[in-house]
Amino acid sequence: MDAMGLLVVLAALGVAVALFNGILSMAYGGEADQRESHRHMFKRVAWQGLAILLVLIALVASRLVERGISPV
Repeated sequence: MDAMGLLVVLAALGVAVALFNGILSMAYGGEADQRESHRHMFKRVAWQGLAILLVLIALVASRLVERGISPV
């Protein structure tokens, strides 16, 4: 696995952790959940955005390499 693949996997793990934290917060409920739910959602969406961005960068880089152009 190359460095970009590792970054994508780490971003996906970040999504999973943020989702798990949000689910745990909802399960316990209460005032803390109401205060923190937006923050958990924002973190999850941010990690998802990062993962998608990294996948797109990896795809563009692989296309450039196929055409003989160095992406760096």
